Amino acid sequence: MEENTPDLEAMTEEFLINRDKEETEMTLQFAKAILSLDMEVKDLKNDQKEIKKEAKANGVSVAKVTKAINLLKAAMKANDGDLLELEEIELVLGADVDVKTMLSELTRKD
Repeated sequence: MEENTPDLEAMTEEFLINRDKEETEMTLQFAKAILSLDMEVKDLKNDQKEIKKEAKANGVSVAKVTKAINLLKAAMKANDGDLLELEEIELVLGADVDVKTMLSELTRKD
């Protein structure tokens, strides 16, 4: 029986070495896939900057369009309950004279 023990130990050691190699390879593949996607995102962001730059040069109000797009995306993500609650809060705040005065002061351009 003791003769089989070294074989079992060698097999176990070989298994662990192979497993370690597999894990290393999977880790590298994962890292490369993530980095590849990061590079694509960077390229897309640069493309987006160029599009905005060109639009601005052609007179488009890029900041306002971007803000409108972000507001629309947020509204699409929100559920109906959230939207109703937000509308109710806006009505309450918009009807209060003190809140309106404070907002006016905060947004006034000196």
